[in-house]
Amino acid sequence: MIDFVKELNQEQLEVVLHGDGPCLVLAGAGSGKTRVITYRVAYLLEQGVDPENILLVTFTNKAADEMIRRVQSLTNSPKRLPWAGTFHHIAYRILKIYAAILGYKSNFSVLDSDDSETILKLCAKPFKSDTGRTKFPSARVLQSIISFARNSETTVEDVLDLKYPQWMVFADQIKSVAHEYEVKKKEANAMDFDDLLVNFCNLLNHEQALKKYSQQFKYILVDEYQDTNKIQSSIIKKLASAHGNMLVVGDDAQSIYSFRAADIANILQFEKEFPNAKVFKLETNYRSTAEILDVANDVIVNNTKQYKKQLKTVLENGEKPTLHPQMDQSNEAEFVTGKILELLDKGTPANEIAVLFRAAHHSQLLEMELVKAGIIYDYRGGLRFFERAHVKDVLAYLRILNNLTDTAAWMRVLMHEEGIGAVAASKITEALKKATNVEDVKIIGQEILGEKAKNGWNNFVRIWESMLGKSRTDTSGLIQSVINSPYKDYLEGEYIDSRDRLEDIAQLQVFAEKYNELEQFLAEATLQEGFGGGKGGNQNRESSGPKVVLSTIHQAKGLEWAAVFIINLASGAFPNDRALHENNGLEEERRLLYVAITRAKKHLHLTYPMSGGGFGDSLAGPSMFLGEISSDLLEDHSLLSYGNGLVLNDEAAGVTYINEDKPLRIKPGSFLRGLDDL
Repeated sequence: MIDFVKELNQEQLEVVLHGDGPCLVLAGAGSGKTRVITYRVAYLLEQGVDPENILLVTFTNKAADEMIRRVQSLTNSPKRLPWAGTFHHIAYRILKIYAAILGYKSNFSVLDSDDSETILKLCAKPFKSDTGRTKFPSARVLQSIISFARNSETTVEDVLDLKYPQWMVFADQIKSVAHEYEVKKKEANAMDFDDLLVNFCNLLNHEQALKKYSQQFKYILVDEYQDTNKIQSSIIKKLASAHGNMLVVGDDAQSIYSFRAADIANILQFEKEFPNAKVFKLETNYRSTAEILDVANDVIVNNTKQYKKQLKTVLENGEKPTLHPQMDQSNEAEFVTGKILELLDKGTPANEIAVLFRAAHHSQLLEMELVKAGIIYDYRGGLRFFERAHVKDVLAYLRILNNLTDTAAWMRVLMHEEGIGAVAASKITEALKKATNVEDVKIIGQEILGEKAKNGWNNFVRIWESMLGKSRTDTSGLIQSVINSPYKDYLEGEYIDSRDRLEDIAQLQVFAEKYNELEQFLAEATLQEGFGGGKGGNQNRESSGPKVVLSTIHQAKGLEWAAVFIINLASGAFPNDRALHENNGLEEERRLLYVAITRAKKHLHLTYPMSGGGFGDSLAGPSMFLGEISSDLLEDHSLLSYGNGLVLNDEAAGVTYINEDKPLRIKPGSFLRGLDDL
């Protein structure tokens, strides 16, 4: 028998013993959320509840497996929970049984993202003509738009209006593509990830299926409820309709995935939908010192739409979080690198140190400083800077300008062009071996390509000519010429996060400003790509050993480190300027900072560049969020601090604010990346 009173604190014990009926568990950061869920399941099993009658829903298979192992350990039983898994996993199992009700055969296929893109390409083929300068969106963009509309239970027009107004001109065509996509999937007896949820929800409108599973699942537990979308919330409510025992666990203060259609209203309106609901709060933090939690509490209290919580710690007091403004992003990178070296020298394990940032391109200068210092790092939330496809694209354009016989670079840039495949690109690279100067390049494609491929070639020539207008000593200007060319149109039509990619290229310009010779710049960029932060440097630190973590904040959720640096806390960067124009965007940005702060266990360092770094010489100034933190909670090294807090107004601080557009990089819709995640 488990001694629940001994093993749980009073907050946790209340949930485990009294979690019947509709229950909302508000689990603050580091408060033992997983512990509560697993002990609640163990308690139900001890009370004689059949495992078949328990539904445990998580967002990843890893989380489900971890909870199953913990329950097995607690109950000293090898039995698995037969109905523990992700929303998509549970949906798939039940749809296999009832596929015929929805007009599918039981052997339906599940399409991964690549499969979906392939079908969408076919559906979009009739709509490939250009309207002015705006290209018809690529299949991957269409996939994101359609997926978001389905997960948020809204229309394509609303999604375009809210998130992607540049493609509003194609609203009717995109709706036609979406319709044709549904038809082709049904003809193929196939479902994509979104279909699994939508069809499962629709299936539960059928009396036979609803009766079976709402009766079977006497107790339903849902992890990370703040990350659910409208469809997932509807599924849970339907499954709980017979017995009413639904225990949802989450933290509204950590709801940061609205771009995936997660809906914070699922938590905030829970009591309204279930007037007899019990609300439990887990506010005892086992992760961070009181000083770190004080800063986190001071930030999140400014949100108006929330359940008020006040995290408290069981740990001993520690050091105050620090605030260190730097002159620019380069100085910021040098400062953070120096502090990391200090921590390593004092014995802090490398994998207990993390640098967090709002957007992926914020890390570029830091990555180079870490390489110089020989600090091995692990990049989370995407590829290292010089490994990103669009950065490689721009370097490839510059490489062919520097070396006309660079076959690999030519193949890369030509394969972007419509009508030019591998065979045509190979013909061009062969012909280029005879070219004697850069002007010869313009006519080569016209001489050897067919009519269809010539259109793509002419588009390339426009990019080529834009580069020829710049001096090879102006490496930053050469990159700008690529940004101003049709390559920008390619990015905007091909990727949902094109603005983020353009920000990366702008950061590449910052790097290029240090070099006045194209060849030297390309050599250094290639070395950076080759080392990648983990293959060179200090010989005393093996690349297979622990690594410092660099991560976007979104990818850091649920993790923790002894020492955390939050960088680029500058106006226009954090909060993301674009979020200020979105409904509830500012509050989500504040929640994002709260998540970042609460990843730290002992040491927290906040930094920002005073200049805009790569966006002109104007001062960016500190984030408005820093002005919300009481100065007595920080060891403040800011020259702008005054009185009770930071002076953030233009007149007093001499600050000129600038704007940046930084869309999120994670694709809307499903958390799944492939079929293995089912």
